[in-house]
Amino acid sequence: MNLQNYRIEPNAATPGDWIIFGDITDDEGNLLGTFGPDGTSVFAWWVQQPSDWQLNYVLQFSSIMAQQIVIQDGG
Repeated sequence: MNLQNYRIEPNAATPGDWIIFGDITDDEGNLLGTFGPDGTSVFAWWVQQPSDWQLNYVLQFSSIMAQQIVIQDGG
């Protein structure tokens, strides 16, 4: 899977949210999907995912958060 015409922009209407733009292609360049002409909001997409899937990512992200908290606190 590859991303073409890929960019991320802050969502001006919702602080903390991001809009993802681009096309999703296979290794041969065939279009598999797209983030849409207006992009896809991370917040809007996230809440549509199953709660067990969300929990899996939150568990992974909490480790990254912990590392950043320690770095920011000078630990």
